Amino acid sequence: MQEVAQERLSDIFRYIAADLDITREQYEDAVVKYRDVGEHLGAEDSPLQSAYPVIYPQGSFRLGTMVKPYVDSDEFDIDLVCHLNLKKESVTQAELKKRIGNRLKDRSDLKKILKESRRCWLLDYPEQFHMDVLPAIPNLDRLPNGILLTDTELRYWQHSSPKDYADWFMERQEVILLEKMATYAERYQMSIEDVPEFDRELKTPLQRTVQLLKRHRDIYFAGDLCNRPVSMVITTLAARAYGNQGDLYDALDTITDRMTDFIEKRENGEWWVENPVNEDENFADKWNDYPERRDAFFHWLKVVRQDVCEALIQGSLEKSARVLCSAFGESVVTRASERAGVYSPSSNRMMIKSAESVPQPGTLVHQKAPIWPVQQQYQSMIKTTVHGSMGSGKRLWTMTKKPIQKGLWLRFELKTKVPQPFEVYWQVTNTGKEAFQAGQPRGDSFEKGSGSFGQINWEQTAYRGTHFVTGFVVRNGICVSQTPAYKVRIRD
Repeated sequence: MQEVAQERLSDIFRYIAADLDITREQYEDAVVKYRDVGEHLGAEDSPLQSAYPVIYPQGSFRLGTMVKPYVDSDEFDIDLVCHLNLKKESVTQAELKKRIGNRLKDRSDLKKILKESRRCWLLDYPEQFHMDVLPAIPNLDRLPNGILLTDTELRYWQHSSPKDYADWFMERQEVILLEKMATYAERYQMSIEDVPEFDRELKTPLQRTVQLLKRHRDIYFAGDLCNRPVSMVITTLAARAYGNQGDLYDALDTITDRMTDFIEKRENGEWWVENPVNEDENFADKWNDYPERRDAFFHWLKVVRQDVCEALIQGSLEKSARVLCSAFGESVVTRASERAGVYSPSSNRMMIKSAESVPQPGTLVHQKAPIWPVQQQYQSMIKTTVHGSMGSGKRLWTMTKKPIQKGLWLRFELKTKVPQPFEVYWQVTNTGKEAFQAGQPRGDSFEKGSGSFGQINWEQTAYRGTHFVTGFVVRNGICVSQTPAYKVRIRD
């Protein structure tokens, strides 16, 4: 039977996974919100401050394997750890959970969206996502990253090490990830260190395969939630089976073929999927209590293999897309096949690109020319990082060319080889309806920045539109270096 071009089929799978992904905007919103919660927990007036609270993500949000809920009415679930530096002898599980809950309730906006569950506190941001805040303390037997977790239905502290697991997962894809980071850095003219933690361009075939497997599972087990495989089993087996394939179809094919190689049946008859960072933990422990869950997993994996293989032998990409509709959802596959340049499996139309979410640059007639003689003798550039508040030393991420939300702070730093001493002045020019309606077109002034010679400039993202920031290095009354205009695109 004739096979379709594997490279084109990989494109369809890649677009399916991208469609399932959390967007960059959602990622940034989540980071801003959980950092805000962390600052509240550790503020100077917080009863928790002496325990040095730290909040950090775990699970699929940290691994880059989140998928949109299969049911549209559901929201993203983001798992967070709230780590307090306390000894287990000094606090009970109930006390730890109560102390964190009480501090969250101290803020009226958080109290309104706060709910309690068995293991954690849930912050439900309407029509966006909900955050599960899991109280934790250090596990002194597994330092530096081991933690002990609360569970109101269990007597003993539960053990975990989400940081170590995330490190292991990243090591499994290190070769391909470093290649993607290098390509990204070259494309956007930045250093490897400044490559953002999240960007769809950086997703590896392993991350995409896990997303595809999770969506296939969600559809296959939609009417049988009790037997639905847990994500940790899927993620762990997929990561073990991955061989740093660069092509997505190759990765998906290899992983689904080899996942069972890493499932053990031990001498005592127990089925075992070992936690790679804790050999005593079995992610498949429920299989031994509920054999039907184990059977369901093996049968589901056979179906996945069949769907993956059948898609390759259909003879045309249109037929391949039809096969994938039942496995991953018709609307998702339709959008993916159209993005890949294949006619929709359910119609003959091609995709129409959505409208740009940020207005294109407006007029710059209000931008004033430099007030110094310009003699460009040196090269200069602007490096930009994103922060939650002005003056904050902890960046949220490094700025890219992607749109950024309102209400954040940008730290612009001018890099230059101009000999000291010199002075740096900044010109900010806004375009777009919102800035003009607010009477803030700017562009008519040159303001000295902060830092030894003015190399730093802080600006808040306030108006939707495309705006420009330019730095001027002035020496002895002459502008000896002017940076290219740095474009900032602000979304709602």
